[in-house]
Amino acid sequence: MINVMSNLSATQNTTAPGDRQAIIDDLLDELTAWPSRDRAGTFRTWHRGAFSLIQLNVVAVLEADGPLSMSRLAEALDVSVASATGIVSRMERRGLVERRHATADRRLVVVHLTERGAGLFRDLEAHRRERLAQLLQELTPDELTGLLRGLRALRAARAQLGDAPAGHDAAPAGRLRCGDPVRRPGHGRATPTPGA
Repeated sequence: MINVMSNLSATQNTTAPGDRQAIIDDLLDELTAWPSRDRAGTFRTWHRGAFSLIQLNVVAVLEADGPLSMSRLAEALDVSVASATGIVSRMERRGLVERRHATADRRLVVVHLTERGAGLFRDLEAHRRERLAQLLQELTPDELTGLLRGLRALRAARAQLGDAPAGHDAAPAGRLRCGDPVRRPGHGRATPTPGA
């Protein structure tokens, strides 16, 4: 089993007591690290389905902003309308998007995500959750509780600064909240969250 707490203790030993900025810098290193092996694995996963980065970008834009006209989509992608048209044509052949005429003005063509296109990031997210679940199984109940408390504090700080994603202002229903017991499958009784 990985002992994250001993790794944290080692980090704390190199940091002078009360040196908040050094701790923040260490946390930033941990939160933003994307080792080349992981990065390559992510790109291989994307390309296994033969999706290009620009196609993923189109899906992300349409998912965030909803259906867009070709000119608005081109602007969001920072490409010409002709380039956007070519990208959308290739994606349409693969069933990721579809073009529809606007009801108010039939001359206006609007690009919509299809169900397959909308499911692209759901599939990637499911794969990511599965991998994270494997990693979390290696943590002790105390480590899980500490990580959860830290991530909830980070979410609260984001909300306070006004940049929290929509729908993320509270713990999901039925999910662990600080003070709730932490259960590890096959590891006996629930352990109450310390200090709550």
